[in-house]
Amino acid sequence: MKRIFIVNPVSGDGKSIEIAKEIKVLLDSDNENYEMYYTSAPKEAIDIAARYNNQKEPCIIYSVGGDGTLFEVVNGVSNSNNILGIIPAGTGNDFIKCMNNDDEITYVDLGKMNEHYFINIASVGIDCEIANNQAKMKNYHIPKSMRYKASILYTLFQFKSPHLKINIDEEEFNQNITMLAICNGKYYGGGFAIAPNAKYDDEKFDIYLVDQVSKIKIPGLFLKLINGKHEDSPYVHKTYSNKITIHSEYDLNCNLDGEIFRLKDMDFALSTKKMPVYTANDKVKKLCKKMGLYK
Repeated sequence: MKRIFIVNPVSGDGKSIEIAKEIKVLLDSDNENYEMYYTSAPKEAIDIAARYNNQKEPCIIYSVGGDGTLFEVVNGVSNSNNILGIIPAGTGNDFIKCMNNDDEITYVDLGKMNEHYFINIASVGIDCEIANNQAKMKNYHIPKSMRYKASILYTLFQFKSPHLKINIDEEEFNQNITMLAICNGKYYGGGFAIAPNAKYDDEKFDIYLVDQVSKIKIPGLFLKLINGKHEDSPYVHKTYSNKITIHSEYDLNCNLDGEIFRLKDMDFALSTKKMPVYTANDKVKKLCKKMGLYK
């Protein structure tokens, strides 16, 4: 089966380039049929992956980077018969933490928001604002390793709880919220277990709705999240569904696997098609493990 590698050269402070070079040496030595691309612009990985949508034989399309690269490759592969490959060479690598098997193919649920697909977690509210504000921290000359924590503090001071109309299985919620997370995977934000019991193949989202709380209580909620105790909070409500709609009176940031979209109306649903993910413990995966990936 032909392999296509889509490499984000800025992922992992050069880790993606390093692993791509080693993969090239490995596959060249065995005269394998493969192609390798390096992206240079946002959304380019979507276009590269989509080039192979009409091949006679399925390809393995690898995302070599972090969760942002994975998001793009997922959207390029989603309408094809190709197989997704994940080489976690970024900083967060949250979705792959759920997948610790060595089956040849693992079939996972795929979420969709309007026309965009996501494989891990979607959210609105304070966690989305933290992710959005993280990019601003470099303007303040904050070291990369500290930007997420700095963004938490920055966001806490300026955050205003959005008022949303939310429909989950015909039940309507009309309220201000601190956050709303729609989870197919377990982890986000670089390892926070927002949905510790979520399963990527159970055909439902684990949904967490957090009521509006005063700013003084938000740090306590984050501490509960860090310690895996957030489900015990009276402000956190958990439910399950394969469909949820959100309406805001004004444009709102929405996070899909780390990518930010700004819109008023969001229609979330599980795709009718599962995503095949190549998880075999073959020579490429063994090489990546040797280099410290798939932890």
